[in-house]
Amino acid sequence: MKNMLPLSLSALLLASCTLGPDFAGARAPELPATWVNALPPGSDKHTLEEWWHCFRDPQLTRLIEGGFAANPDMVSAALAIEKAQSALRATQSSLFPTLGLSAGGSNSGNFDISTSHGKWNGGLSASWSPDVWGGTRREIEAAMASLGSTEAAAAATRAALASSIAAAYFQWISAKESLRIAYEQLEYQERTYKVTQERYESGMESALALAESRSTIASTRAQIPAQQAGIRSCETTLANLLGTTVDNIALKLPPQKIYNLVPTVPTGLPSELLRRRPDVIRAEHDLHAATARIGVSVANLFPKISLTGGASSAAGTDFSKFWASSAWNLGASASQTLLNRVALNEAVKQAELNQLGSMQNYRKTVLAAFAEVEQCLIEYAKLTNQLPQYEASCAANKESASLSLRLHHEGMADFLSVAAAERAWLSSELNIISTRQNIRLKLAQLCTALGGGWK
Repeated sequence: MKNMLPLSLSALLLASCTLGPDFAGARAPELPATWVNALPPGSDKHTLEEWWHCFRDPQLTRLIEGGFAANPDMVSAALAIEKAQSALRATQSSLFPTLGLSAGGSNSGNFDISTSHGKWNGGLSASWSPDVWGGTRREIEAAMASLGSTEAAAAATRAALASSIAAAYFQWISAKESLRIAYEQLEYQERTYKVTQERYESGMESALALAESRSTIASTRAQIPAQQAGIRSCETTLANLLGTTVDNIALKLPPQKIYNLVPTVPTGLPSELLRRRPDVIRAEHDLHAATARIGVSVANLFPKISLTGGASSAAGTDFSKFWASSAWNLGASASQTLLNRVALNEAVKQAELNQLGSMQNYRKTVLAAFAEVEQCLIEYAKLTNQLPQYEASCAANKESASLSLRLHHEGMADFLSVAAAERAWLSSELNIISTRQNIRLKLAQLCTALGGGWK
């Protein structure tokens, strides 16, 4: 009889199993072998991890790295990972026995004489619920998948932050450039006004031409406050993204060769997209966790087995006899819920439905990711094709404005032609600035859509 319990325990552990379906990976929907839209030359996936380096702007890199260090969302994401790690450790501890220790004592006697009626006791207890059906192991599996999901969410936060900082920085550059163009145009228009005024005073120009020249100057000046406000707004946005205040933001306009650069698009095939996009990775981890929780629910249908044991001893003031009266006990029990079987069965069904829902969410995430990249490629191709045309148009409009002004000086063109040429020149310069900004923004969005911006 003494050997029956250990033998039974050994047989029980050897027969333990893990119930519920095993996760074999998520099945992605069928996607084309390559992107539908034509791509520029690509680079490997490691370029995407820090895609902002392709702009060759040290100030942009400094801003993004500063945001990673101090942005409140990044700090919260790190705390969420620590919380998920703690939850995993707590779940893993369920595999091991729990131990308890107790100790006590008492003494009595007369204060006038020494006490000699002390009594002391101590005990040790242990309990363990062996994971016979694998429910705890499935809980650990689900907790590990949840940790992976939390880490992927943090990666998505990092990628989105890098894109947002880059967007705000690019908008700041565009606002600064627009302001510079406005001042240059204003200086040019004021020189034109001076010539027009001299011609008007000599009777060679009409009052209408002089008024039109003043109107052009006033229109250009009216744009300056809005552009200045746009610069301050971009600086405030950057400060917020970096987790600081605007007085701590020190920006310097980079050289034109840097902010006019159109980098190569780092990209890859759809299969690579599935492996590196944080939202796709998170959806797969969520599916894994939902699959593991089916096993937890199935394990609850079977009996709960518990093993308990303990030892105790007591003695008086003579501690040499403390172990003389020791005692121990060892027991096992099994419990099975009978009255709420319907609820337990429905819990299994709900876990299976949750898994199916997670499967569809994964499929939706993959399809949305593919569509997002395709849309970015369409926009990027459109903008890069437009830029050379805008640059050619600007060069032609600048030449036209210069020619119109010279003909006006020679009396061969009226001022309305000059004003129209100046407006076309200003508009084309602003188009170039806007298009370059949109190319930079779209490239940042494309890199993020391809799963870049996180490690």
